[in-house]
Amino acid sequence: MSKFRALLKYELLWNLRKRKFQAILLIVLIVQILTFVVPYILSYTTGQEILQDPYRALSSPQGFFLFLFAIAVGMNSIPEEFEHGRAQILFSKPVSRSMIFLAKVVAALIILTVAYVILDVIGLALSYLVYGPQEYMIFSPILILGILLATLVYLAMVFFLGAVSKSSIIAALGSFGILIGLGITVGVLGTFGGYAWIADYVPSSGQNGVVMGTLPPMRLSTGTDNLGGILSQLAIDPNAQVNVTYVVGIDITQQKFFYEWQIISIRDILIRALGVALAYTLPLLLISWLVFRRTEIKE
Repeated sequence: MSKFRALLKYELLWNLRKRKFQAILLIVLIVQILTFVVPYILSYTTGQEILQDPYRALSSPQGFFLFLFAIAVGMNSIPEEFEHGRAQILFSKPVSRSMIFLAKVVAALIILTVAYVILDVIGLALSYLVYGPQEYMIFSPILILGILLATLVYLAMVFFLGAVSKSSIIAALGSFGILIGLGITVGVLGTFGGYAWIADYVPSSGQNGVVMGTLPPMRLSTGTDNLGGILSQLAIDPNAQVNVTYVVGIDITQQKFFYEWQIISIRDILIRALGVALAYTLPLLLISWLVFRRTEIKE
């Protein structure tokens, strides 16, 4: 344990000193603050009152912001050991490569947790000031856990590319390429092929839905990116039903979309989203670990 603590301290300090992580955290903080400040300014200038929203505290960063955090924390975690010649020194220490890899994963999770706690505290305060009393602030830890699980999918992807390529540039650009490719493929197949359900089985925000019986209506995405919101809704009402909208086609000549709606329980949505997240995360981390263990150091 003393060896693991030393490795963990090394990883934490090294990650926190990275300027790109600090920059991305600052950008996300600014964007989150603006999402509250802009409606307040518009309300003040136009004289229109902001509608009260007791669910606002359950909103969370999704999609691209989760991906940015994963990139900031994971893109250099493995590659820089090789790019800057630290791998030979690190591997000469009396610790196993498995322990080194585990320390990198745990350090990344700790840093992400601290970042999301900071974002959540700011979000809670601004939600209360702008949108009124929040009914479900008690579920903030569950929300943070879900956001962390959602980010872990992208973090595993970055770790995998970093371990295979040993290049931080390839880890970053390759992850961006996969994310963009998935987005385009899912969009085209969903809109033009009627296969919108595919979005529920790849890392994405999934489909749009509305929790039935909530006033004002509580919107809920069904994909892995929204695991925080899904877990929170399950805690609020384990028997909740969600009316999910699927695009099943398009009439290009009339520029008209065709939809169908399905009523799905919050339990089924969670099981599917969590299963998809684990189906991507576990194999990618396992392969990353195996590659890292067998990597040969070339002079």
